[in-house]
Amino acid sequence: MQIPPDLSERLFLDQAKDFSYVIRAISMVGLNTLALIFLDFHDNPGVFWRNIILLLTAAVYVVIILRGQTWLRRSDTSGRDAAQYFRQVSAVLVALGLLWGVLLVLLMAHGSPNQRSLIYAVAVGCIATPVLVSPPSCAISYWAPTSLGAMISLMLYDADPYAMTDLIAFVALTGFCILYLNRRMNERAIGAIRLEENAEVIRLLLRDFEESASDWLWETNAQLEMQPVSQRLVQVARRPAESFHGVFPEVLLGEEALRAAQPGSAAARLQHAIAEHSPFRDLVIPVNIEGELRYWSLTGKPILDKNGRFGGYHGVGSDITGQRRQQEHISFLARHDSLTKLANRMLFSEVLHQCCEKAGTTGFALLCLDLDNFKIINDTLGHATGDAVLVAVAERLKGSIREFDIASRLGGDEFAIIVVTSERSEAQAIAGRIVERIMRPFRFDGQFVQIGISIGIAMAPQDGTTPTQLMKCADLALYRAKNDGRGIVRIYDPEMDEAMQARRSLQAALRQALPRGELFVSYQPIVDLMDNRITGAEALVRWEHPKHGIIPPSQFIPLAEESGLIEDIGTFVLHSACSAAASWPLDITVAVNLSPLQSRDPQIVDTITNILASTGLPASRLELEVVESTILEAGSPTEEALKQLRGHGVRIALDDFGTGYSSLSYLRSFPFGKLKIDRSFIRDIGYEKAGSSIILAIIGLAESMNMLVTAEGVENVEQAELLRSYGCAQAQGFLFHQPMSAEDFAQLLDSQASGGNVASAPHSPAF
Repeated sequence: MQIPPDLSERLFLDQAKDFSYVIRAISMVGLNTLALIFLDFHDNPGVFWRNIILLLTAAVYVVIILRGQTWLRRSDTSGRDAAQYFRQVSAVLVALGLLWGVLLVLLMAHGSPNQRSLIYAVAVGCIATPVLVSPPSCAISYWAPTSLGAMISLMLYDADPYAMTDLIAFVALTGFCILYLNRRMNERAIGAIRLEENAEVIRLLLRDFEESASDWLWETNAQLEMQPVSQRLVQVARRPAESFHGVFPEVLLGEEALRAAQPGSAAARLQHAIAEHSPFRDLVIPVNIEGELRYWSLTGKPILDKNGRFGGYHGVGSDITGQRRQQEHISFLARHDSLTKLANRMLFSEVLHQCCEKAGTTGFALLCLDLDNFKIINDTLGHATGDAVLVAVAERLKGSIREFDIASRLGGDEFAIIVVTSERSEAQAIAGRIVERIMRPFRFDGQFVQIGISIGIAMAPQDGTTPTQLMKCADLALYRAKNDGRGIVRIYDPEMDEAMQARRSLQAALRQALPRGELFVSYQPIVDLMDNRITGAEALVRWEHPKHGIIPPSQFIPLAEESGLIEDIGTFVLHSACSAAASWPLDITVAVNLSPLQSRDPQIVDTITNILASTGLPASRLELEVVESTILEAGSPTEEALKQLRGHGVRIALDDFGTGYSSLSYLRSFPFGKLKIDRSFIRDIGYEKAGSSIILAIIGLAESMNMLVTAEGVENVEQAELLRSYGCAQAQGFLFHQPMSAEDFAQLLDSQASGGNVASAPHSPAF
């Protein structure tokens, strides 16, 4: 029968438990039967093979017993584990059935007439044993080979047609019983599980009703005196029944609560309805019970006699404190962030609109805040730690502002604060306090986490009087703060808007730069410090703007990444560099920078291999330079792409080593062939001991891992001499050559091939 998917796991687990108990009992009887056979047939011929089969059969029974005991001891089991358990035991039962089939043939071959009667009885017992075994897959695994062996033994050594007919009928009966009884047992088991689930649901509903129901009946006479109250009201009010002797509603709600009722409130409407002997419905009255504020809902209907005279009230009351608090909680969640409990975007927008309406008389400051490098925390430490950081940041924000200021979380790691002040200096001081407190290390799960925050400030009404204007100005100030180094506070000024407009104009021009041929590639030679020869070049993209001239990559590459142009530009640089390098000598390599966004392209491997094929450049002469932010996650698609490229023969270099996160696990996990020392370390070499120590450590690490080392930004003889003495293999920088066109670099290589002095060595007087 088809087992419902939602019940299969429960059914399998129940079957596995029952099966383990039954199969152990069957195995014990089987071992006993084997012992009797051994004793009865001890003197019969064929003792050797018979005893071998007996021992193997006994061993299988022992395995089944041990496997069943192991399953019964397990506590962490699932439906998948049960299915696997059945598959394993089915295989063992097939072996057991085959052994019994062979044993029956051997016994029948060497048994006396009396013993054959015993054998026939044993065969019938073996065939009948799995009838009560569930699931049917396990039962048939044993029943089929055992039945076959019994029929073969009877056919070979006791070809009585009546006995054979009877045996075949019995085998058919047991097979039918296995399938039918298992089907019926499954149906009953499923019915029992469904019944148990329904009973549990009913119990839960009844228990929930008993716990949450708080209705009670109340009644007064014509003089509004409370009549004997119900036990439920006594429980809810936490007062003895005698305390309800008096006039309604004072005796029920308390005189102080009624005297303090404001006009139009539910308590005031209740008093008015009672004074007029009119009905009232669902009036929610606050009640103080043992110092706890609770809410009762009261409904009452006047009792009139046949003459229309007032005879009192009949009514019902209920404690709706839980519902009221739930509604308040829902209302709170609708206007507050569920994680940090700060105001959410909706509440913040409402308050900002209200503040803007009063901006002419009461100035305020709008602070836009963004956490620095928060994505790195999520990627490296997990989203649970990221959420904990957001909660801790929210607490520090609330502790850094005043009671009448409002902090909100707009989404992700973006926050906003409204500071009620017209003084720029006061707003800046609060922002500075926030930066200082947020930068203090957090401690989570025994480890310290440090994060920064950047803040942009807009002042109202100076910078705007509408939410849109102020948010725009604060965002521009925040953008400037992030560009200026993060962990910085910036106050909006009109120049920021001009700079943003210029940035947008430059971004629009960049979209046309590639089609118009304004981008070109320069090549900076890489020199071997040991023999003073050029071994390769790094391809550097440049943009010659028709109006602004040469624009450095530091300005337009971030724009390309933001606008989605980086992949097209990267493909252009790769194709240009490989085409140029294909005409260079065979020992000269070309290095191309691979941006983080470009490396995440799922087609990057195909793109590069196609470029190599079309230009004819061997893969071993192409070197891809990646930065550490590209490879934050081991096992990521980026790592797989780099490994595939390395498998094709492309060399992978880690650029700006030492300036990022510098986890040694990257060097072990990723297929790097070269480390490039950032120019910031080269700049102070020889002047700062720490810088030289770091360079020596990097070179030693690279040598131990069979990696080359290239030093960037070498600008004077002293730097080159020290690097050479440290054992650095390669260098590039203005000391040797500035970036040049492909034609000039080709001429430089021709000069080197003819023996010309193309790069000065540290020991050369040419310095």
